[in-house]
Amino acid sequence: MVEILWTIGVILLTVVGGVFTLLGALGLHRFKDPYVRLQVSSLGSTTAPFTYFLLALLLAEDWQSRLRVLIILLFFLVSSPTTTHIIGRYAWKSEGKIGR
Repeated sequence: MVEILWTIGVILLTVVGGVFTLLGALGLHRFKDPYVRLQVSSLGSTTAPFTYFLLALLLAEDWQSRLRVLIILLFFLVSSPTTTHIIGRYAWKSEGKIGR
């Protein structure tokens, strides 16, 4: 019974990560404004890997592997939004001439 629930959880996290990836990619094509596109791509590129990292935490065999995945997850949660902020700030300071 526990293995069935474990398998359902793994499949669910995989599907949710795929949906986040797909929505981020569709948002890039749907929106025309560079700031909205930046926000949509940032959201998709942060939530999808976060879901996959949670999946990796579930599938890790020992505590050392879980600790490594957790460290990578924390680094990713800090670096991805920071990078998006830097790109958006550069676009704002260049008066929106990016992508035109």
